[in-house]
Amino acid sequence: MKKLTSLLLLLNCLSVYSQKTYTPQQMKADVDSLVQYIEETHPNPYYSYPKKKFQKDIQQLKKGLNTNLNEVDFYLAFIKIISRLDDGHTGIDIPLNSYLKTNPSLLLYEFTLSPQKPYIITGKPYTTIKNEIPKDSEIISINSISSEKIIKDIIALNTGERDEFKAEYGANSFFFYLDYLYNAKGIYNITYKLNGKKQKITVKGVPYQDYEKQRNLKQENSGNEDTKDTENYTLKLIPEKSTAIISFQIFDWDGFSEFCKQAFTEIKDKKIENLIIDIRNNLGGDSDVGDELFQFFMNQPYKQYDRVIGKNSRLIKERIRTHERNGKILTSEDLATLKKAEGIYDTIVYEEIPIRENSLRFNGKVYLLTSAQTFSSAADFAQCFSNYKRGKIIGEETGGLVVSYGDIVSHQLPNTQLPITISSKLYYNVGTKTDDWHGVIPDIKIPAGKALDEALKIIQNQ
Repeated sequence: MKKLTSLLLLLNCLSVYSQKTYTPQQMKADVDSLVQYIEETHPNPYYSYPKKKFQKDIQQLKKGLNTNLNEVDFYLAFIKIISRLDDGHTGIDIPLNSYLKTNPSLLLYEFTLSPQKPYIITGKPYTTIKNEIPKDSEIISINSISSEKIIKDIIALNTGERDEFKAEYGANSFFFYLDYLYNAKGIYNITYKLNGKKQKITVKGVPYQDYEKQRNLKQENSGNEDTKDTENYTLKLIPEKSTAIISFQIFDWDGFSEFCKQAFTEIKDKKIENLIIDIRNNLGGDSDVGDELFQFFMNQPYKQYDRVIGKNSRLIKERIRTHERNGKILTSEDLATLKKAEGIYDTIVYEEIPIRENSLRFNGKVYLLTSAQTFSSAADFAQCFSNYKRGKIIGEETGGLVVSYGDIVSHQLPNTQLPITISSKLYYNVGTKTDDWHGVIPDIKIPAGKALDEALKIIQNQ
């Protein structure tokens, strides 16, 4: 209770931004609503964290909500409890849009975060930002706050099954945590270590609106060349190594079919012998995309899941009705779901997908790169690849587990309108047991940042 009260007092002190605030009654109602949504929708929300402890945490949270808070402060107080459920598909979205409208001055660098030392490693600055912190330097502290404490705080405020995933996912909003949690006010006194030597530097944060203007201007002047870095799928050929590298940022159908046709045509025409598939930064998407990708290099029938257990609920039915209003023609499965009682569980057992005729099928050696950020359907893809032993996996244990909850239902809290997601199904990936609560284990364990070099080294020496 003391820790929660201290957190809420800290959040109150940090509420300097002109955001809309909510009364204790409104926030408590939203807390009750989310708990109800989770219990109605999730197949087993307390698989990792006991229900009695969760209920006690919720009661303590509600007792501490005794003054008006803006949505960011409310989010930070609430998400710390939701994250204890250890489900990366169940949570509340960070209200970044309203936060960024306040034009905070931010430390706009890419960082790699880890629950073990080294906790924070510096990457490159954001587009248009002057590079003042050496790349690959280890951050010791920021504004006299140790990197260990920063990482512990970030892990506590992110949902996921593994701390490694929570840390890496939190890296995407690192600028937000530094500014808002620790009241940086645009000044970042950084102690870092590079080549064994400690150094200090003070970096001034960049006002977000200035950064946006500079970035947009650069894109206009460069003819949008930077957009290549944000493409969902990319192909790179290294002819001298007879190697192709395909990077998948997300499993999405948009442009996927045409990309595969063009990429594997080029791979065939150039007589490429080695294929590296990079899903290190892939947070998931549509698993059917993974099934289709396997048709281009798998050499036997396959399936990504042994079975899936789904729970019918009010929010599931609302999702189906929303799709219908948006023009989707409902399937027989959708119609059956609408007729079923809420709270009913269904189990789907999967059959292997046969290999179809494909003149572009790749029969050479395949290497799959993974990281702690490989999540959801990307982790499912990696487990399928591993189970059928199609090639070597190089990198880190995936952030997504081989037995995990997913198929999110999206909704909003009634008062704050904060977007929420809740898992509605339990997935048993192919080749798993009921107690396999772990990620996909790579054949060669190595930091994700070195995985590509390791794959190329293996190809060079084979």
